[in-house]
Amino acid sequence: MATDNKERGRTLKQPFALIISDDPQFSQALLARWQQERSAPEFTLVHGDLSGEIDAQSCDVAILGGLRAEAANFVLRALEMAGKPVILVCEESQEEPASQCSVRVVRKRQGWENIVLLVAAEIFRGEELLARSERSEEANKELTSEAKLGRYMLAERHALNNALTSVLGNAELLLLDPQKLPPEAYSQIETIRNMSVRMHEILQRFSSLEKELKIMDQQAQKDIAGKRAVAAGGLS
Repeated sequence: MATDNKERGRTLKQPFALIISDDPQFSQALLARWQQERSAPEFTLVHGDLSGEIDAQSCDVAILGGLRAEAANFVLRALEMAGKPVILVCEESQEEPASQCSVRVVRKRQGWENIVLLVAAEIFRGEELLARSERSEEANKELTSEAKLGRYMLAERHALNNALTSVLGNAELLLLDPQKLPPEAYSQIETIRNMSVRMHEILQRFSSLEKELKIMDQQAQKDIAGKRAVAAGGLS
């Protein structure tokens, strides 16, 4: 289930775990356990000798185990600078790293693979919630901007309609006496009249939409009040 960055780019929604270890049995045990699950993240396996080439920004979580002390310290510093969460699998007698607030330490005792999966699942859920929150924030900004534009258009539609009525009325007056107009001017004024009528129809649609929105809002308020009354009756 190993993957590269190109494959990662095609499946952005799938979590991505970076497993760094000098011990083949560590990686094999972890992958074997993870593949028993219904869903598993993508993986990249990196040997400790190649830890200097890791792309820390590409992963959602890094899992370290069976590393030499100097390689582990180097990787931890790189991942800390990238702000990536780390699961460090330590032997029972191994000391925990100092001042590594983003590191979750799992002791390598019986069932350690299950604990790693649980911790990783929590990290993935946290990343997913953060991504959803960011998307919601962006959507809210867009809706707020559109709402401001809508309110402005509703507020100014009367002024625009008055100006449009003046343009349309003058165009109609000119067209009543076509003999006084040059042939090319008559065609141009007729176009102004037709486009003014079309714009007037669009403004009328704005008024209809405003009424429809008010009716929908009133109905929604009635529905909420009805649900509250039912809930209150059920509690009494």
